[in-house]
Amino acid sequence: MKITRRHLGTIAAASLATPALAQMPKAEVKDKLVVYTGTGLQTILFDELVEPFAEYTRKKYGVAVRVQNVVGPIPALWTKFKTEWPNPSGDIYQLYNENVREGMAKGFFLPLKPAFGEAEWARFDPDALKSMDAGDYAAPVSISAALLVAQNSIAEPLDSWAVLGDPKFAHRTTFNSALAVGSGYDMVLAAALTIGQDYRDWFRNDKFDANAALPAFKECARWARNALTLTQGSGSITPLLRRQEALISAWWWHNGEDEISRGTPVRIVYPKEGCPSSVDCGPSVSAKTTNPVAAFEFVKFYHSDMADELAVKLHQYNRMPKIGEKPNEHWAKFVSSSKIVWADDFRALTIGPKFNRQILDLYNRVVIQGG
Repeated sequence: MKITRRHLGTIAAASLATPALAQMPKAEVKDKLVVYTGTGLQTILFDELVEPFAEYTRKKYGVAVRVQNVVGPIPALWTKFKTEWPNPSGDIYQLYNENVREGMAKGFFLPLKPAFGEAEWARFDPDALKSMDAGDYAAPVSISAALLVAQNSIAEPLDSWAVLGDPKFAHRTTFNSALAVGSGYDMVLAAALTIGQDYRDWFRNDKFDANAALPAFKECARWARNALTLTQGSGSITPLLRRQEALISAWWWHNGEDEISRGTPVRIVYPKEGCPSSVDCGPSVSAKTTNPVAAFEFVKFYHSDMADELAVKLHQYNRMPKIGEKPNEHWAKFVSSSKIVWADDFRALTIGPKFNRQILDLYNRVVIQGG
């Protein structure tokens, strides 16, 4: 997927006809929804939408629907969902694109497009929809771009992922573990970029070639030996940066911008090798939800213009502009400053069910155990 002028919101919005009545399911609206979300800034937005959504449903349906937000690492949420199937405890799930693709093939989710209607759905960027490859079961909401967040106390210029292995910063760096969170896979791609490897050479003839992938995994292992710790998502990175225990963290661009907005003395570093970036899908509705009308309404509410504006106020600058929308200044700066390397295909291969066990076995043996 390429960033185009459409993503920058610099083209005029096409005139949209009044949306046709969305094909919402006909069922009783109940007063409770259970939503499973990953860790990080998105959780804050979900929490902030609880009260406005309850008021919205009270006015529209006469029922104030209360949303219970269950937070956890997405891999754990996905495992829980599959373990509980066919009686999952949630109505809505915020998952990785790879999980949605797997789930929609197994009948785990309900299609969203009929509930939105053609005109509303047409506001989502078609390139983003194509990149996600999630059919009508999820809509694009943001991008996640991996880069470096460094303390301002580091006077020297930084411009490469290679600093994660620099002895000068021994035991003062962090990056996420692929055994714990999906962002750990982006570090494998970053390592491949750093040493000049093409990950596509790892996947030939419908097989995973561990020997071909080994150099990148060894580079990750070198970074791991140099690290203060391997983190497990934003919850573990934030305090290390705020306490200045970590001098450099591999993290999401939008989280780094959030820390800067909050006064944490850090800066964004755009690695010259590129920033592994993926389109993030919004929440999906479980096919077993017992509150389908409310579930679809919440997903639409999450993608609304009001939620877009609230997200920016909450420093979630990576919220993807819809067709015709003007991007926030942080988004525009990121697009102009970074070398974006789209990681959707890489993540599909590594997180997807076909090769994931082999990838994690190699990661555990080389990066974690140092073998």
